[in-house]
Amino acid sequence: MPISVINDSISNDLLLWKLSETETQLNNLVNLSISSKLRLDLIKSSSQKKQFLGVQNLLSLHNINNEILFYDNNGKPHLLNNKFISISHSFDYCGVIVSDVKVGIDIEKFRSKILNISKKFVSEPDLALIKESSVENITKVWSIKEAVYKAFGHNKIDFKKNIIIKSVNKEFNKATVLIFNNEISENYSIEIYNFSQYICCIAKQID
Repeated sequence: MPISVINDSISNDLLLWKLSETETQLNNLVNLSISSKLRLDLIKSSSQKKQFLGVQNLLSLHNINNEILFYDNNGKPHLLNNKFISISHSFDYCGVIVSDVKVGIDIEKFRSKILNISKKFVSEPDLALIKESSVENITKVWSIKEAVYKAFGHNKIDFKKNIIIKSVNKEFNKATVLIFNNEISENYSIEIYNFSQYICCIAKQID
C-alpha cells in the first residue's frame, strides 16, 4: 500500500510503498506496458517481482509511463520531461522520488551485518562526525553515500575516498555531502527519515 506520510516534514515529491499485498494484488493495481510485462517475466524471485510491481505502482501515482522513462547504460533512470527521478527498494518497502534537481533515494533496513563491511565505505572523517559506530549510524552513512552516488550518475566512485560527508546535524537526520571524480564535483543536501526498522535517505544537488 502507498505510504503518504512518514512524518510531517517529509518531502512531498517522495512516494513510498509498503509491500503488504500479494504479487497478484500488486499486478492488478497497475496497467503494465508490454515492455514492463516482459521485464517482470524475466524476474525469478517472488520478492523481487513484488518490488518491481511496487515501483510500477509508484510510477503510476507519479503519472510516469514508459514513454518518458528510460534507463542509461549504468542502469540509472531518466525522464524526458526535464525532471529527475530516483528509485529504491529494500525488503518490504520501495520508493520513487521525482525532483527539479538531481536527486537520489536509498532505502535501507537496519541489519547488524553492515558493521562487518563498514571499513569499505566509512572513512576516519566519517567516524569523527558520527561519533558512535552503531548499526543505525553506520547504516545512515551507507545510505547517504548510496543516495548521493545514485544522484551523481557516474561510475568508478570509491565510497570511502570520493564521497565526503562534510557535515551532519545533531539529530543525524540532515547532512551535506561532496562527491567527485577526476572531472566533476557536486554538492548535495541530505534528509534522512526513520520508519519501522528502515531509513529512507534523500540526496538533492545544491549549488
